[in-house]
Amino acid sequence: MTVDKKKLQPLLWSVVAAWRADDQDLQRHTDALDVFLGERTVEEVALELLDEISQLTTRVRAAEKQLQEVANA
Repeated sequence: MTVDKKKLQPLLWSVVAAWRADDQDLQRHTDALDVFLGERTVEEVALELLDEISQLTTRVRAAEKQLQEVANA
């Protein structure tokens, strides 16, 4: 299951900002993040994102290798 990163990012930053500021709205921001995530935990989403980054890194390295081979041909 994929996560909408454009919606996730501001929710995460609002939680972080509220936590850093010791804001009384921390619970409201956390609740909004929980509603967005549904049954998933922040940790599960983080692991999904790390896996996605790993896959993208592999694809970029493969493309770089192909470009290097073309450049050296």
